[in-house]
Amino acid sequence: MIFYTVRIVVHGDRHYGLFSPLGQAPRVNQERGKMENSGDKKISVLTERIIDILCLAVSYGILILLPQTTGLFFYLIFGASAFLFCIGFFRLGLTFDELPTARRQLYAGLFFAAYGLLINSTGVIFIHHEEGSGRSIMIATMLMIEAIVLYAMAGSAFQTEIYQKYAAIVFQTAAVLLTVSGIGYMVSQHFTGTSVIIATFLLIESICLWGMYKGNNPFNTLNPEIQTVPGLRVPIEQLQQSFSGVQTQLGYPWIGKVKTVKQDAIIYGPSEDGFVVYGYYLYGRFHVAGSTNPLFPEAEDAQGHIVAEVPDSNGNLMNKDELMKAYVNMFARYVENGTIQW
Repeated sequence: MIFYTVRIVVHGDRHYGLFSPLGQAPRVNQERGKMENSGDKKISVLTERIIDILCLAVSYGILILLPQTTGLFFYLIFGASAFLFCIGFFRLGLTFDELPTARRQLYAGLFFAAYGLLINSTGVIFIHHEEGSGRSIMIATMLMIEAIVLYAMAGSAFQTEIYQKYAAIVFQTAAVLLTVSGIGYMVSQHFTGTSVIIATFLLIESICLWGMYKGNNPFNTLNPEIQTVPGLRVPIEQLQQSFSGVQTQLGYPWIGKVKTVKQDAIIYGPSEDGFVVYGYYLYGRFHVAGSTNPLFPEAEDAQGHIVAEVPDSNGNLMNKDELMKAYVNMFARYVENGTIQW
C-alpha cells in the first residue's frame, strides 16, 4: 500500500505545502483517502455491520417464539427482541455517514417510510389474525414503536423547503387516512374488542405522522459538543502527520488517549483554561468533540501540551462553539479537496 504525505514549510507566520503556489493551501491527491484506509479498519467496520444486521434480523425472528399466554418466558423473549432491535438498528445507523445530496437523502427517507409502513402494517395484521390476543398486541406495539423511529428518520431526510412541503402533504394525508380507516373498520366490525384495538393503534400512528414530516434523525448526536465529519477515513496517525505543521488557535495536534474513547485521538490543546478539541473514530465515523474536562488517563500528558491560544491576524479569539465548528470545517475541507489549512 502506498501512502502520500504533504510536507509543510514554515515561512514567517505562514505555512505552505512544499509544492503548492505561494499563498495557497496544498492539495492532496484525491485518491489518497482511499489508499490510506487500513485493511483492519475496513474489516472491523464490516464486521460491526454484519453483527448489527444479524441482531436486527434475530430481533424479528424470535418473536415467533412468543407463547400465546403471558408469563416470565413471554416477557423474556419480548425484552430480548426489543434489546436486539436497539443494538442492531441504532448501532447500524452509527456506522453510516449522512448522505451527501438532498436527492439521495430523499430516496433514503422514502425507504425508511416504506420500511416503517411494512412493519407497522404487519403488526396490525397480526392483531387481526389473532383476534386481539395479548401476544399480538405486544408484538404490534413493539413494531409500532420501531415504525415511529423509522418515520422520524424519513421526516428528517426532507431537508429542502420543496421536499418538506411534499412531505407535509404525504404525512398528513396518511394521518387522516389512518384515522378514517381505523374508525371505519371499528364501526364495520360493530365495535368488537379486536377492532377497537386496531383503531386505537391506527389513531396513535396518525397522531405521530401528523407532525413528523420534520422529524429528528435518531442517529444524529444529541450532544452539541460532538459533531461528525462525513467521509473522513484517514487513520489518526496519518491525520496528525498531515496537520502537524498547521498551527491552530489551540496550537499543533498531538496523539493521546481520552478516557471516554478506546482508540487514540488527535488532540488540540488544552488551552490555559483546560479546553481541548479532539477527533476520534467510532464505528468507522470520525467525530470531533470539545471539552473542558476530557479526563485524560495520563494527566501529565495533557499538562505537557498546555498552550496559550493563538489569535487570528486581527487579534481575535473564537469562543468554544465557534472553535468547534472551525475544527470540523478544517477537517471537512480536507475530505472535500485535500486542503490542509486552518
